[in-house]
Amino acid sequence: MSEVTGKAFDFGLLRKIMRYIKPYQKIFWFAFLLTVSLSAISTVRPILIKTAIDDYILKGDGPGLTRISLVLFGFLVLEAVFQFLFIFMANYLGQSIIKDIRDKLFKHLVKFRLSFFDKTPIGTLITRNVSDIETIAQIFSDGLLVIFGDLLKIAVMVIAMFVVFDPKLVLISLSVIPILFYATRWFQKNIKVVFQDVRNQVANLNAFVQEHLVGMKIVQLFNREKDEMAKFVEINEKHKKANIRSIWYFSIFLPIIEILSAVSIGLAVWYGGIKAATTQEVTLGDITAIIIFINMLYRPLRQLADRFNTLQMGMVASERVITLLEKEDDLEVEGKDEIFDVKGEIAFENVHFQYKENEPILKDVSFKANAGETLAIVGATGAGKSTIISLLMGFYGYQQGKVTIDGKEITELKLDNLRSHFALVLQDVFLFSDSILNNITLKEKVDFEVLKDAAKRIGIDEFIEKLPGGYSYDVKERGGMLSAGQRQLLSFLRAYITNPEILILDEATSSVDTHTEELIQNAIDVITEGRTSIIIAHRLATIKKADKILVLDKGEVVEEGTHLELLNRGGYYAKLYEMQFKNEEEAA
Repeated sequence: MSEVTGKAFDFGLLRKIMRYIKPYQKIFWFAFLLTVSLSAISTVRPILIKTAIDDYILKGDGPGLTRISLVLFGFLVLEAVFQFLFIFMANYLGQSIIKDIRDKLFKHLVKFRLSFFDKTPIGTLITRNVSDIETIAQIFSDGLLVIFGDLLKIAVMVIAMFVVFDPKLVLISLSVIPILFYATRWFQKNIKVVFQDVRNQVANLNAFVQEHLVGMKIVQLFNREKDEMAKFVEINEKHKKANIRSIWYFSIFLPIIEILSAVSIGLAVWYGGIKAATTQEVTLGDITAIIIFINMLYRPLRQLADRFNTLQMGMVASERVITLLEKEDDLEVEGKDEIFDVKGEIAFENVHFQYKENEPILKDVSFKANAGETLAIVGATGAGKSTIISLLMGFYGYQQGKVTIDGKEITELKLDNLRSHFALVLQDVFLFSDSILNNITLKEKVDFEVLKDAAKRIGIDEFIEKLPGGYSYDVKERGGMLSAGQRQLLSFLRAYITNPEILILDEATSSVDTHTEELIQNAIDVITEGRTSIIIAHRLATIKKADKILVLDKGEVVEEGTHLELLNRGGYYAKLYEMQFKNEEEAA
C-alpha cells in the first residue's frame, strides 16, 4: 500500500503522468486552446447583456436590440461548439493515455517473479490494472484541463469585472472570496487522506470478492457461508465509512460555496442599488451584468470541488499505479545469453534455496539427469519437489549453488530462451476461458492435422471429438466444463505438441476414473519418450520406469538410484514404498 504524502497535490507525481501525453501533444494543446477560447467567449455574454439593457432596452431601440441579440446568440452557438470539441478531445486524450499506461503496467506485471504474486492479492492487482487506471483518465477528461479552464475563466471574469464596472462595487461584491480560499485549502488538505483510504478499501473489497468467488467450493464445503459473509460485511462497512467521510467533507464545503455566492449577490445588489439610486454611477445593466458575473464566477468555484475530487482521486490512483510501475525489486532477474540445440543434461550442484530468511527449503541439493533420461522425484509433502522445478524454470532465484542445462548455468540465460526448451505439466491444470484448440496451442500455431495426429498418439482425440464442437469446444473459466482428468490430458497434449527438449511433469493422482488413469499413463509414456523428463512421481508405474529416482526429505537428497536399487538398500525409499506404493502394486 502506498503511503499518503500529506500533500494536497503532488506535482512530482503529476509530472510523471504528464510524460504519457507526449504521443498526443497536438490533441492536448488543441484542448488547451479550447479552454482559453471558452474563457474569453463566456466572459463576453454578460457584457453584451449589460449593453443590451443600458443602450437598447432602456432607450427603446428595437432594431439595435435585435442586432445585439443575434450577436449574443452567435456567441452562445460558438460556445456550445467549442464545449463539444473540448469534451470530446479531453476524453479522447484520457482514454488514449490510460490505454498506454495499462499496456505498460500489464507488460511490467508479467515480468514479476512468482514470489510477488505469492504475497500480493490478485484482487488488488486487478484494481490497479482496471479501476485505478480508469480513474487516471479522469485527470484529463474531468480534472486537469477542466480545472485549468475554470481557473482561467475565473481570472478572465474578475479582470473583466474590474474593467467594466466600478472597482469598488466589484471589491465589495467579492469581499467574501478570502473566506472561500481558506475553506478550499481546508477541504483539499483533508480530502487527500480520505481518498487514499477510499482507494485502499476498494482494493480490499476487490481482493476479498475475487478470492472467495474462486474458492467458493471450499466456502460451501466447510459451511463457511455465514462466517465469510460476516467478514464481507466488515470489509464492506469499512468501504462505506471511507466513502461517507469523503461525503462529509463535501457536505460542508458545498453549502459554504452556496452561502458565499448568495452573500456576494446580496452585497452587489445592496451597494449597486444605493449607487444607482443616489449617484447614477451604476446602471441597471451594471447590476444585472454583475449578478450574472457572480453566478458565472461561483459556478466554476462550486464545480471546482467536484473537479478537485476527480483530480484528487486520479492522483491517488496514479500514485498507486506509478508505484507499481516503478517497482523493480520484484522483477525477474535474467542473463543475456541463449542456448540452442539443447541435449537436455540437467545438473544441480550444492543448491540452497529459501523463500524466507532462515527458513531453508532446499539444503545442499545435488543431482544430475543425463540427456534423454527420465528422473523421478519422490518424497513427502513439503520435501522440496516442486521447488526444484520452480528453480529449474527460473521462477525463483536460488541463493547458493549452481543449476545448469548442458553445462550452462541458467542464471546466465534469457528467461524466454530458457523456458522455450521446457514444457511443464502441473498437477493443478490451468485452462483459459477459450476453445480447446486455443488452450492447446499456447506457444505457437500448429497445423491442425499435426495436432490431431498428436492427440491420437496420446489417445485423447476420441474424447475431444465427442465434445460439442470438438476442438472448438469452449472449456469456460479455468476449464470448469471438463473433469480433472480431462484437463490433465489436455495439458499433456499442450506439452507434447511444443516438442520440448526437457519435459517436467507434476503428475495428477486424484479424481480420475480407471479409464482416464490408463490414458494418463499412456500419455506419460508417449510424451517422455526420447527426451529428458523430470517427474514429480505419485504413481508407482511411472517411478518404476524412471531411469533414476531422486528421494527428498526435508529439502535434502537422501537417496538416489533405480527402483530396485533403492528397495534393496532398505532405506527411506523402501519405507516410502511400503507406506505409499505397495498396495498400488498389489492391486495392479
